[in-house]
Amino acid sequence: MNFLSRALLNQTLKKALWKNQCRLDSGIRGLRSDTELTLEEGVRLHQVKVMSRKLTIGAHTDIVSGSELHHVSSIGRYCSVARNVTIGQNRKSHPLSWLTSHTGLVGQRRKVSGVSSPHAVPAQAVIGHDVWIGMDVLILEGVTIGTGAVIGARSLVSKDVPPYAIVAGSPAQVIRYRFDQPTIDALLASQWWNLSISELAQLPIETPEDVLQHLQGLSVPASRPGTVLIRSKPFSVTLTPAGSDNDRQPDAAGLLVETSA
Repeated sequence: MNFLSRALLNQTLKKALWKNQCRLDSGIRGLRSDTELTLEEGVRLHQVKVMSRKLTIGAHTDIVSGSELHHVSSIGRYCSVARNVTIGQNRKSHPLSWLTSHTGLVGQRRKVSGVSSPHAVPAQAVIGHDVWIGMDVLILEGVTIGTGAVIGARSLVSKDVPPYAIVAGSPAQVIRYRFDQPTIDALLASQWWNLSISELAQLPIETPEDVLQHLQGLSVPASRPGTVLIRSKPFSVTLTPAGSDNDRQPDAAGLLVETSA
């Protein structure tokens, strides 16, 4: 793709992102050749590489420059990801039983000979809502990070992290939990992340117990923010306005995905 073609595609992309209050600073250059990326409203991706084949990122999540998204299927709403974070790293990306573990040479050999990969297809990582990931963190493929979790800087996360746990280290271990178990259960049951940022700003979020009091007895509806769907091959951008849809249901991270009839 020449410079002019890329510039025209990026202009189309930028318009759609702007309408949904999103940003993707790396443009189409930051996407792998066969990516399907869905961004809910307010998502901010700085200079980030998106290597996932199919990824949904929830409303108002912010991912700082230098991060890479590999084998990850969903990232929830209101997440904060610091710089140089890798999510969904393949556990067996380098074949140790071959003559060399060099991925470039291994890839060329597969093209020339048709030899299949000795490794299974990597499992997808899943990141819940309101997850804070510190800088230089490595999260392996197949790991689920629970809603409300905090991952300390420079941690290696090789196993699932419970909701609202604070973990750190290599490998990462649970240090403590942000709240007591009854509060955690109530926060998860409230599904507060389905509220808009303007609605949440009206609540006393500095005191979670008071927020739970406000939400007590209320049913927070499953929301559908506006989305931008980006396909890199063939390139297309689809902008869907916010609304409700009875044919949609939450996925593993609570994000809304289409279901077939």
